[in-house]
Amino acid sequence: MSRSNKAVVLIQARMGSTRLPDKVLADIAGRPMLWHVADRVRRASSVDEVVIATSTRKADDAVAAFCDGHSIACFRGDETDVLDRFYQAAKAHAADVVVRVTADCPLIDPQVIDRVIEARAAGSCDYASNTLRDTYPDGLDVEAFTFEALEKAWKEAKKPSDREHVTPYLRLSGLFRLCNVENQDAPAARGQRWTVDEQADLDFIRAVYQALADAPHFCMLDVLSLLERRPDLRDVQGKVIMNEGYYRSLYDQAKAGPAPRRPLARSQELLARAKKVIPGCAQTFSKGHNQHVQGVAPVFLLRGKGARVWDVDGNEYIDYIQGLLPNILGYAHEEVNGAAAAQLAQGHSFSLPHPLEIELAERLTRLIPCAEMVRFGKNGSDATSGAVRAARALTGRERIACCGYHGWQDWYIGSTTRNAGVPPTVRALTHPFPYNDADGLERVLAEHSGEFAAVIMEPVNFVEPKPGYLQQVKDLAHRHGALLIFDEICSGFHFGLGGAQKRYGVTPDLACFGKAMGNGFPIACIVGRADVMKMFQEAFVSFTFAGETASMAAAMKVLDVLEKTDALAAMESNGRRLQDGFNALAKQAGLSPRLECVGLPNWSLLKFRDAQGRDSLLERSLFAQEAVKRGVLILATHNMSAAHDAPTIEQTLEVYAAVLKTLAGWLSDPNPARFLEGEMIQPVFRVR
Repeated sequence: MSRSNKAVVLIQARMGSTRLPDKVLADIAGRPMLWHVADRVRRASSVDEVVIATSTRKADDAVAAFCDGHSIACFRGDETDVLDRFYQAAKAHAADVVVRVTADCPLIDPQVIDRVIEARAAGSCDYASNTLRDTYPDGLDVEAFTFEALEKAWKEAKKPSDREHVTPYLRLSGLFRLCNVENQDAPAARGQRWTVDEQADLDFIRAVYQALADAPHFCMLDVLSLLERRPDLRDVQGKVIMNEGYYRSLYDQAKAGPAPRRPLARSQELLARAKKVIPGCAQTFSKGHNQHVQGVAPVFLLRGKGARVWDVDGNEYIDYIQGLLPNILGYAHEEVNGAAAAQLAQGHSFSLPHPLEIELAERLTRLIPCAEMVRFGKNGSDATSGAVRAARALTGRERIACCGYHGWQDWYIGSTTRNAGVPPTVRALTHPFPYNDADGLERVLAEHSGEFAAVIMEPVNFVEPKPGYLQQVKDLAHRHGALLIFDEICSGFHFGLGGAQKRYGVTPDLACFGKAMGNGFPIACIVGRADVMKMFQEAFVSFTFAGETASMAAAMKVLDVLEKTDALAAMESNGRRLQDGFNALAKQAGLSPRLECVGLPNWSLLKFRDAQGRDSLLERSLFAQEAVKRGVLILATHNMSAAHDAPTIEQTLEVYAAVLKTLAGWLSDPNPARFLEGEMIQPVFRVR
């Protein structure tokens, strides 16, 4: 690389690791870890110079001595203001492009370093990395940025977390042009942990070096190949949350104490009016004012854009409810709204079918494994109830085994505590069974052998299926002469374009999709085997608005975006950071595992438990109260959308840090309920 674009790699190193002191000089295959990192970095063809950036702390004299003994340039600077250390080191070595690598990554890949440096140059970016989307193993992290960008961050970044961790201001301020390098070569690398934070990590790295001793210049693909041959090595790896040190910094800088209430006069005025004319004041139980701490949370929203909403009093919130999961791309997505508006201009509820019905159905049959034919509806209850009716019509049987939440119609809701108005004879035909318990399903089916029309279940929610479980369910259903129906109203599209059935490789007879399909426009569908689907020619499932075309046009555009962009990958990556961040902050507050985020990154659940480990509405209410006052609107789930970008996640985690620090004090009080500023949350009922 020419002198006019000099790339200097600064390897951030220190001896004072909390979990594994002196790790940077720990022995790996006969040499210190820092030697391996420097050696691998030097092999990157785009690198002009390698510098170890350590602190002036006495403990780091050992790092400086190592550099002297191995003829590696060393720069010593501020211990805690690492951004200043990097700026001064880059300035001293006349860097045009600064490349940040950390000394606890002894599997760093020279080819990946080159890719990041070259991507920054090709895109004329201020900052490039392979960490904006987590497609590489943790431990192959590379960041490249211009000296000008570093200098601007050095001058302007004020938060301690920005100074200590060097690049948050570059990534999150919105002032710089960013680009990300995606791992296209090895999908299996996603989510793996190859960095060194604790002894288990070091043991894993030593085992890899020993196994690959005959290939000293091994790369990422060689390590992946080794792990495929030696899966036992994965059991050695540590379990530390990625970037836990950064989350600790967020916690340290957070201020504890109750936040001031937001003005809600207009919400309260409208609530009083609603009580006179709308039973429950909302059309959906889960959107009711009693699902939040009353008097503290807004009751009515006026508009939304992306990941944010504004209430009728003008208060702004980051919204993790997203209309109860439909807005997979966020509120008011311009392309989706544009497609719907264009169709509206031509009419949207016709007297005969429209070609869009065929086009969308054909597209779904290409995407969803079980889909040979398609019927449309407007919401999830339409789809699940239609699927159950078709199963009963085909089999001539009446009983249904269910697992999960399947909507408001009699056949399902009668099996819950919300069964008012459902005849006992109807209730008796639906039999819940436990998730991840094949024996439990077997017992249910055996109790009324030969009488079950279908087994309907959510294939995944906040707990993943055990290996082989979904196939066991399918085998049991078929053995008892019942159809298998996957209710993918929630999992559909959030876990991939083919749904959970594609993710886990088990194809049901029928499946139900909705919510995310229209990004808030009302549309759902039943898909499945042609012989079963043809029952809809006889079984009466018919809606005036089932073929409404504005929602179909919206769905077509949603699928365009999901297929042609990295929206789903972004949701997963940002969702993982939110989930990891919450858990790291809860741990820092001393509230783990009482407060815990579980589930998959695209759709995760916040668990609130009391000191005895029981589910606690008090803990949940206190958390929601303080979160909403700080501008985060949430029930108990992170309903991720593509609009929840990295700066939004960062802002959320700063809120969570303050809330959890506050709760740490309140929950140690003999009477934590005294901190509640309104009526406690009242759950609809529990199904998961």
